[in-house]
Amino acid sequence: MALSLGSSLADKIYLGATEVALAYLGTTQVYSAGGAFSAEAQNYFDRLDTAGDTTYTAYKQPLANYIDGLVTLGGAYWDDMLSAASFVGVGIQGVTVPLRDGMTSITNNNFVAGDLDQLTGLLGDASTKYIDTGLIGTDLSQDDASISSYITSADSRIATWFPIGNSTSGVAGAMHILAKSGSTIDVRCHSGTKFVVDTVDTRTWTGFNGISRDNSANFDWDINGSSGTIVNSSAAPGNTEAISVFASSSLFLTSARLATYHAGPALDLATLEGLQDTLITEIAAI
Repeated sequence: MALSLGSSLADKIYLGATEVALAYLGTTQVYSAGGAFSAEAQNYFDRLDTAGDTTYTAYKQPLANYIDGLVTLGGAYWDDMLSAASFVGVGIQGVTVPLRDGMTSITNNNFVAGDLDQLTGLLGDASTKYIDTGLIGTDLSQDDASISSYITSADSRIATWFPIGNSTSGVAGAMHILAKSGSTIDVRCHSGTKFVVDTVDTRTWTGFNGISRDNSANFDWDINGSSGTIVNSSAAPGNTEAISVFASSSLFLTSARLATYHAGPALDLATLEGLQDTLITEIAAI
């Protein structure tokens, strides 16, 4: 719960439970010079406190700025987004705390504190470590869906891997971004087939990557600094296969390092990318 200290102050200082505990030790810091954080940001901080995360307190302002940017956009960026988390600016306890209260619960499968860098994110092992978003294929609407992740260091293997998605056994209705055999990037966005969108050597592939569909006739992609629209009729979301991060339903795992991910209704990928670029830059500057 937020606490206001000193009503005589020109600007009240609002502290979460972690800072309150530090205040008793005389080691608290002022994090929001302008006063209180937004209700949405403070709610996130309170849930990080509950999870036992103390690392995030040094990065509160960039995290609040990111959340406030999403809140301002509303809709698919905040109110309707189904699952999203930051892997930068938090401790290992915070990687499974969703950005917005009420989002589907996130499960950490085998990640440990040593896998996490507060400035660059969470590192996969291409073996057993992945995040379960708690979503299944049919949670994303056929003609109103998007997923993304932000890669800060690439998977150096020449192999098949997913940063986010579900494979649906490779059939129509899958939703995934796939780097294949070290040489191509394929996407499916509730589509009847897969599409090659880049022939870059995927061992050097970093940055934002996302796909989004808001109609039955085509879908957008934004990957590795390139973007485009693919004309393709949509297919019904495939079965109940889980949507995972660092994997496809615990298969095709990656050793990339990720800063963020999201899954939910269709949105403008470039807008989301801009907010995440700013988040990562501001956190790195601390």
